Amino acid sequence: MSNIFYRKQYKKIGSVKSGMEIVIDTPKVTRDLIEYIIEYERPRVISFTDKVKIIDENCFYHMNVDYISFNSAINIEEIRTAAFKKAFRLHCVDCFENVEKIDESAFEEAKSEDSLYMPNVKQIPAKCFKNAKFLSVIVPNAEQIADDAMDGLQVENSINV
Repeated sequence: MSNIFYRKQYKKIGSVKSGMEIVIDTPKVTRDLIEYIIEYERPRVISFTDKVKIIDENCFYHMNVDYISFNSAINIEEIRTAAFKKAFRLHCVDCFENVEKIDESAFEEAKSEDSLYMPNVKQIPAKCFKNAKFLSVIVPNAEQIADDAMDGLQVENSINV
C-alpha cells in the first residue's frame, strides 16, 4: 500500500505533548486505513470530518487508540459489521444522528462515557450492543430489535427504544 495514497485521506493536526491527532477526511473509513495510520503515525487521537459517510466492517475492532472522536463526523450514514467491536474511549456525542443502517455486532463490547443517539435507525441487528457500555443509548424510531441486540448492555442513564 502506498504511503502517498493514504496521506491524501487524512491530515496531521500538529503534535502536542499528549501525542498526535490524525483527522480522517474520506467518505469511507476502512480497517486498512486505520491500521496504516496506527502503525506509521502512532496517534493518540483519531477524529473525523463531516465527509465520512461509512464506517466499514471491523474498522476499529480492538484498536489501541487513546481517543476516537466522531463529533465532527455528522454525516455518517452506515456502520458496518463489528465496526466498533471492543473499541474503547469512543467519543460520539450527537455524531450518529444521520446513521440509517447499523450491522450485526456494530458496537459489541464497545466502551464510551458518552450517549449514543441514533434517531434514524429502524432496525437493531443481532449483538449490536451486546456487553457494550454507554452513558445512554437512544434509538427512538427502532421498529425491529433482534432478541440478543442489547444483551449485557450497561448504561448509566437509560435505554430509549
